[in-house]
Amino acid sequence: MKNVLKKMTYLMVGLLVTGCGAKIPTENSTSNNPSTSANPGKSSTSNNPGPSRSSSSAAGAHVHAWSTDWAYDETLHWHTCSGCNEKNANVAHTFGEWQEQNLGTLLSKEDYNRYTVKYKECSVCHYRQMDATYSVLPEIRFTFEASDPNADFATKARSTDSDRPTVEGKISVTNAGDLNITDAVATMKVRGNQTAGFDKKGLQIKFDKKQNLLDLNAGPDGKGFKKWVLLADAKDTTISRSALGLTMSKGVIAEDSKAWSVNFTPVSVYLNNQYWGMYMLADQKEVKDGRIKLAEPIEEVKNPETGKKEEVPIMTTDIGYCFELDNYAKDESKKADGGDPTFRIDYDGMTSRDFNVEGNNSVNDLVYTYTMNSDINDGPEGTHVDDSNSEQVKFIKNRLTALFKVLHQAASNNRAYEINANNQAVATSAKTVKQVVEENFDLNAWAEGFIINAVCLPPDVGYSSFYMSFDNTENGDKKLRFDNPWDFDSNFGNRRNFLVNPDQKNGNYDPYYMDRTANLWFQLLNKLDFFINDYVKPKWNAVREAKVFEKMLGMADVYYTYFDGEYQKNFAKWTTTQASDQNVASYFNGDGVNRGELRTPFVEVSQRKQAQKETIRWLTSRINYLEKQWGNNRPGVTAE
Repeated sequence: MKNVLKKMTYLMVGLLVTGCGAKIPTENSTSNNPSTSANPGKSSTSNNPGPSRSSSSAAGAHVHAWSTDWAYDETLHWHTCSGCNEKNANVAHTFGEWQEQNLGTLLSKEDYNRYTVKYKECSVCHYRQMDATYSVLPEIRFTFEASDPNADFATKARSTDSDRPTVEGKISVTNAGDLNITDAVATMKVRGNQTAGFDKKGLQIKFDKKQNLLDLNAGPDGKGFKKWVLLADAKDTTISRSALGLTMSKGVIAEDSKAWSVNFTPVSVYLNNQYWGMYMLADQKEVKDGRIKLAEPIEEVKNPETGKKEEVPIMTTDIGYCFELDNYAKDESKKADGGDPTFRIDYDGMTSRDFNVEGNNSVNDLVYTYTMNSDINDGPEGTHVDDSNSEQVKFIKNRLTALFKVLHQAASNNRAYEINANNQAVATSAKTVKQVVEENFDLNAWAEGFIINAVCLPPDVGYSSFYMSFDNTENGDKKLRFDNPWDFDSNFGNRRNFLVNPDQKNGNYDPYYMDRTANLWFQLLNKLDFFINDYVKPKWNAVREAKVFEKMLGMADVYYTYFDGEYQKNFAKWTTTQASDQNVASYFNGDGVNRGELRTPFVEVSQRKQAQKETIRWLTSRINYLEKQWGNNRPGVTAE
């Protein structure tokens, strides 16, 4: 494993380029053969330009100690003195011919077989320059009638709009080889809450027939799904935070876990043949076989007239429930179709004054409201459904209220409560605190969610984009679980007002985050020693053994190097980071450095290389900090 500090030194050099970044050099590499170098910027050992260590003359004059490894930018390469940082042999690259190569073959990683890259390589230092005009990513092309009254759907919607116009058209997938599709009938609309107010907006696709887009998720019948989303990452100068979070989630969530994480892949999007940016194509988060692992609220019943089995909705409370902690739940009733069902719970009589809670965005109190993400069958049609007109919604409201009391009493007062037949939490002396928590919470899934969120420090989970599920079906385990990690564009040190001393070097460590997050579920679990010792630590060490974080950093390295031409095209289209613009400045506390929510390294899109370098540094130091808390003293992480 390479030394972390030396890796960061190389990273500082290798990523500070404006054409297309070079891959992090390997330590003490001696290869000068481009055909055997799998790395885009692999350092090579030159003829020794000077002494191997610093020394001084008799008069005390500095004697240069030139590195034997090349450093470089997009135009030059050089050797650097370890004593004074002066450059020697600062000369232009000697590039060969442009060449095209399958990225999976180039990196010996099948995960990237769907991409082909075009580059030329310096014969001296082996820096690779990517062709910014070459299309590396698969292309999602949506065409629709320009005369459609909602033809401006992708530019008009704002964050305050309750309804988003839907446009009918056709989707083709190009630049994807055998995975191309042509003119599949579909609709598209804007998705998201606050981010719908950005110029570059997230989008939702709904096909009229199932599609397995880019071989992401074929579903149980092999035909795929109708609904997909395009994540914009509009406030992320690295356009990688969704990919980082979802890659980590896939690695942290075990195969036998009842939690679920979406599949994704980067794509280029075109609307009526106009380039619209670099996006992440991902699964729609929905309760379907092959997506969120929860039984749909339907059953097969034999029709007495036909004798055939038919699917009918279950009207009892014995169904599966998936729901979101949602500050935007209040907006659901304003939608034309009544929106999704919502409910509000009681946090065991507690308010924000009873907890050490940092303010959420513009919200200075706890969020008590939840929105259903799964179907409810017994509510009236054409109006908003909540616990006043649905027994199913009333059941999950009361159960979640009782579950919170079980957790709160256990974590804050060391008292055991169980849930009785009336869906109420009552004190018990027959069971221990650990027993009642384990009986009511899927602590394996909660440990997975705890680790994911402890790494990425998400501001959103205290007020939105935080999902849970509860299986109350006949064969369900009747346990509350964390589910479907989501919404990573503010994470990994991107937002400044959810970090301790955010603009200082070590602000990313933030050891108090779980003690003060407005997500009370995580805050209370953090107080239970048995949860940390028996669930979080073993899970953490299993994740480290599987090199999940190394793979995540390696993914970032590939994006920042080989997809750089796609970054250039995106930021030629979208020239500002939306979250630092005046149009959303009222949401956040400015600090005199930037006008919005972002930390200084992530404000200007022209500084994407510095932002990429800082993202790697932030992640590395954050993971290594948590290793000291939960791990077995493994070496620091570096990209695999």
